[in-house]
Amino acid sequence: MQVVTLYEREEPKEQFLTPELRRLYGGDLSFPAPHSNHPYVIANFVETIDGVVSFHIPGRSDGGEISGVSAEDRFVMGLLRSVSDAILVGSGTLHGDWGHVRIPAFIYPQAKELYAELRRKLGKPPLPLNVVVTASGKIDLAEPTFHTDGLPTAIVTTNEGASRIASEHGDIPDIAVCSAGDAVSPTIFGQAIAAKVIDEFFLTLAPQIAGRQTVAQRPSIAGETLFLPETAPWFELRSVKRAFDHLLLRYTSLQA
Repeated sequence: MQVVTLYEREEPKEQFLTPELRRLYGGDLSFPAPHSNHPYVIANFVETIDGVVSFHIPGRSDGGEISGVSAEDRFVMGLLRSVSDAILVGSGTLHGDWGHVRIPAFIYPQAKELYAELRRKLGKPPLPLNVVVTASGKIDLAEPTFHTDGLPTAIVTTNEGASRIASEHGDIPDIAVCSAGDAVSPTIFGQAIAAKVIDEFFLTLAPQIAGRQTVAQRPSIAGETLFLPETAPWFELRSVKRAFDHLLLRYTSLQA
C-alpha cells in the first residue's frame, strides 16, 4: 500500500508527518495556522466519476461501497483523522453506517501505531473529539461511537432536538448535548460551503459510475445546496495523488 504523488502545487514548509507516514503518503502533509475567527476546517469525501457519494441503499450506504474498499482511501482518511482535533458527522451518516467509529485506527487499523505516534508528535490527545449533528434530536445512543473508551463525544442539535433528547434519554453521562438554536442543517457540507467555513477538502475519485434519478436518491457532496453561477464556490487544486486507478485530490478553498 503506497500513494504516488503526481502533482504538488508547493512543497510543505515543514515535516509534519513521521518518516514512515511520509513514505506511505508519497510526501508530507501540513496545514496553515487557523484563522483568527474560526478553526481550520477540512472535509474528506470519496465519490464516483459521476459525482455520487452514496448508493443510498440500506446496509450499503457507506463510502466503502463507493471506493471499492480502497486501502489507500482508508489510509488517507485515517491520516486526516490523526491530525484533527474534532471530527464532525451528521446523524444520517452515523446511523447509515452503523458501528463505524470515527477514529484513526478504526478506518485503517494497519496503521494504528503510526497514527498514534503522529498524534503524540503533534501534542494531541489520543483520540479526536467526535461531534454528531442532528436537527431532529433522533439519535441512537447504542452506536459504538458513544461507547468507545477514551473517545470524547458531543451532540449538536436544535432547541427542539435537545428537548427530544432530554425527554427520550434524560441526562446522558459523558456526552455533551449542545443546542445551536434552529440553525442546524442535516446537509452539513453543502451548508458549510455556503457559509464559507470550509478551508479545504480531500476528494478521492473512484473509477466507477453509480447513476442517479434524483439528488435524494444518490447524493453528491453538496447534498441539496444549490449555487448560482455568480455564487458557486471555487477551489484551487493543491495536489494530485494516485492509488492504482483511484485519484486522490486535495483542494484549497478560494472563499473561506
